[in-house]
Amino acid sequence: MTGDELLDYISSHSGIHVTETEAMSLAAVYSCIYVLSSSLAQLPMAVMRREKNNIKPAEDHPVYDLVRHAPNNWQSSYEWRETSQSHVSGWGNGLTRIIRNKKGEVSELYPSFPWSTSLLKNGNRYYYSSYDEDLGLMAIAPEDMIHIKALGSYNSAWKWGKSPIRQHAETIGLGLAAQRYGSKFFESGGRATGLVTPKSPLNKDSWNMLKTAWNAAKLAFRETGGEILLPADLDYKAMTIPPNEAQFIDSRKMTRSEVAGIFNIPSHMINDLDKATFSNISEQAIQFVRHTMMPWVVKWEQELNRKLFTTAERKAGYYIRFNLSGLLR
Repeated sequence: MTGDELLDYISSHSGIHVTETEAMSLAAVYSCIYVLSSSLAQLPMAVMRREKNNIKPAEDHPVYDLVRHAPNNWQSSYEWRETSQSHVSGWGNGLTRIIRNKKGEVSELYPSFPWSTSLLKNGNRYYYSSYDEDLGLMAIAPEDMIHIKALGSYNSAWKWGKSPIRQHAETIGLGLAAQRYGSKFFESGGRATGLVTPKSPLNKDSWNMLKTAWNAAKLAFRETGGEILLPADLDYKAMTIPPNEAQFIDSRKMTRSEVAGIFNIPSHMINDLDKATFSNISEQAIQFVRHTMMPWVVKWEQELNRKLFTTAERKAGYYIRFNLSGLLR
């Protein structure tokens, strides 16, 4: 692990250790990754061939059935693309191992996990070191790994995408902290969390009796609800911000909006409808296709074209195309 990667693992200032798995427990993060992966996966996709002025589906090409219907024995085309896009959206890298037959033709496309794969340099050449539960540790040549990357690091690590979650750990950590705070608030009895102060001095036995009585009252409140009644010689002062107060609610809304911005998702698509109107939702839907999905589609098309076809096949007019109109049907 590099120094930069180690810093990514250290907790953010919110006090939360922000990992990809932890972040997925935040509804806004899960929703954004779901929107991206499901939108990419539902697009019609096919191998095409351009011959002079004629373009038609290349149904006779071996890759056609793999990318359109069944890339492997376990997944449909939708599931394969959804898995890979969710990996690149959350972990920064979507990886698919290309399995070839004895003739060198592509026979299967099998996902690799970004958390069990790394890049290793051997002499002047890089290899993917990937662990599979069935096959163990494998060394995979770059030409045999489809690699969809998120924005990479600013240094020599550009060959490996960087997790959007790690890059925005502070924002996501704030959302996780607020979520846990709300959960703990109700777990501890809701409004009954605060400071109990006696109006007159108490001896040790009286203090112990007070604590026992107070804890019993809180337990009863948590189980049955209602109110906690205090004796006249006790004062109570709330010490926390209740989750129904404006400051708490606004912080949750702000985090949700910021998370949507991290993934370039219109807020209404993750059910944040505060500023949504019919007209701006229609406009945002067009912007989503143009500015969010189009860049991902171009990444996918270019990577698939250079890894699944030989130079001769590309010169012969073979290419893979996504149809973005699938998002509008």
